[in-house]
Amino acid sequence: MFRSLLLAGALLVAGTLSIVAPMPTAQALDTTPWRLPATPPRCSLQQAESGDVAGCLLAFYADPIDTGWGAPPAPGVGGGWNWNGYTYNDSPALAGWEATQISSNPSEVAGMSPGQLQTHVAAQALFEGFLDEIASNGYRVYGASGYSFRCTSANGGWSCPSGNTGDLSNHAWGLAIDMNAGTNPISGYSGINGQTACATPIRTDLPQWVIQTAERWGLYWGGYGWNNGCSDVTTQRTYVYRDPPHFEFRGTPGQAAAIADFNLRNDPNRVCFEIVDDDGKSVEACNRTGRPEAKWRIPVQLEPPAGAVAAVINLTVTEPSAPGYLTLEDCAPRTGPRETSTISYTTGQTIATMAVVPLAEDGRFCVYRLSEVHSIVDVVAYLGADGERLWFEPAVPTRLTDTRLHGSCTPLLECHDGPVASRERLAVPTSDSVARIANVTVVDGRGPGYVQAGQCDSVGPGHTFSNVNYVNEMARANLAVIEGGDSGACVFTLTEANVIVDELGRLTPDAGYGWRLAPPKRMLDTRECTPAWCDSLPDAGTVIRLDLETENPGAAVAITVTQTQAAGYITVGRCDVLIGVDHPATSNLNHGPGETITNLALVDLDEGEMCIYTKASAHVIIDVQAELVADHTIGLLPITPTRVHDSREHG
Repeated sequence: MFRSLLLAGALLVAGTLSIVAPMPTAQALDTTPWRLPATPPRCSLQQAESGDVAGCLLAFYADPIDTGWGAPPAPGVGGGWNWNGYTYNDSPALAGWEATQISSNPSEVAGMSPGQLQTHVAAQALFEGFLDEIASNGYRVYGASGYSFRCTSANGGWSCPSGNTGDLSNHAWGLAIDMNAGTNPISGYSGINGQTACATPIRTDLPQWVIQTAERWGLYWGGYGWNNGCSDVTTQRTYVYRDPPHFEFRGTPGQAAAIADFNLRNDPNRVCFEIVDDDGKSVEACNRTGRPEAKWRIPVQLEPPAGAVAAVINLTVTEPSAPGYLTLEDCAPRTGPRETSTISYTTGQTIATMAVVPLAEDGRFCVYRLSEVHSIVDVVAYLGADGERLWFEPAVPTRLTDTRLHGSCTPLLECHDGPVASRERLAVPTSDSVARIANVTVVDGRGPGYVQAGQCDSVGPGHTFSNVNYVNEMARANLAVIEGGDSGACVFTLTEANVIVDELGRLTPDAGYGWRLAPPKRMLDTRECTPAWCDSLPDAGTVIRLDLETENPGAAVAITVTQTQAAGYITVGRCDVLIGVDHPATSNLNHGPGETITNLALVDLDEGEMCIYTKASAHVIIDVQAELVADHTIGLLPITPTRVHDSREHG
């Protein structure tokens, strides 16, 4: 009988355990607050349109409506207005304005999570560039707020149901931010001992270089003072109203684009990637974080053997700035949300899965991401219609190695007294030299670390792939395709860990299953009401019957769990095996509480049906990636695992 198999992917990169380093600073920057500020000369129109506005103050006092920033609804006119005590944000009357003009940060900005900072879509790069730069150079941003549909305080209060858009603050256009108000209070200043108010030190923690950085991004600082503020300490004023947390843009959308482009082109810390846009064209995209941004599609170029139609890969995500997913797809034109996902993740998670990805004629595919995250691809095999193909012959799982047994052995079971030592290569006994598929599990690892599995001459410190990655004492598992050969099978661990190796099936040239490829298809998502499931969060012990609508005997399915309520596992397989069983003897996916994890499984079908057992309460998602068939056309072509893409090394 064809049994369900666990196929989890690699997590960290073998030999590359460090994360992206912080962006270097060009020089040691002074932290002394600039308490007696003096304004620079104003930018000329030529400077503003060139984008090079370092050393000057961009301050064109034109109405935002007249300079191309859009005409917002008149406050208080008509229905649909809700005043929340501070702003009119999210009023029904503003729905169209907010949907077309206002954008939230898709990725982390200066320590702020995605979605926290709202600004005008055409000025977004200025505010985010400024905040990211000062944060990377050592100024701590405790918080910043942008879009706020309200009027200026000069109108007697921020609420202004007057119907006059001229009373609106620049915040209402998303053309201003307030940053670190607690250490930069808004205040009025009078002269002391007969001196001008401009000579009175102000309360601020902002060094001069922070203000100069803002001006290089085209932003005007409110700390210079409103209504005839101070040019320098000699300007004669009896009273000055200063707004040091406030930064705003006073130019045109065209000038904003020019400034953003100039700064990115001349930023020594920028990192550039080749991405594929929605029209299917390769373009350059750059940022300062060094991580591919939300909705970027990064192409991965392979050199497959003749006749290869798909690749079997380990797909890893690391350092995500927000929850999201990756989808493997062709690089053709497309837009909008994806209907399936290859792997899902939560903020800060490092996880992976094995996947099957069809290849274009040029051997290329794209990795789409919903949020900012690094991606890593290791190719472990190809599927093809030519060459010396191997067919998958499933078998009853056979344990080959378990280092936890401390000397308890069987004829095939490797005896090993305790955990595998750091950087040790351990032989795995096999009955013959044929290629095989095995589950490799690591427990009690002294991590972070990784495990490699394969022929003995293809694992070790000089090889840059991984089958299983782990953190301290966390159990993780992954499938390994172990080629046949004379050197024997081995596992290699970076740090001390217990290792378990279970043979799940063999790859032979004569008998077994072939593959049939089709576009990925979502068959189950318990978060939604569908014919397969229309209930609340599945309870612990639930068995879900799922019809994959196929006549083939097996399928390769991606299993995702999310909103897990406790530690548990998922087992998939034939319904006559799982229904009525309290505790299945095998699992396809293990999880902790609150985790989002994806694994690939090969599952035996009964007239197109499979069942899913969940040990703990959790939402379950099933995406079909390929089908297993009796036809011997497309078979497996094993290779030595090869790293083909690591976004941490791009740019």
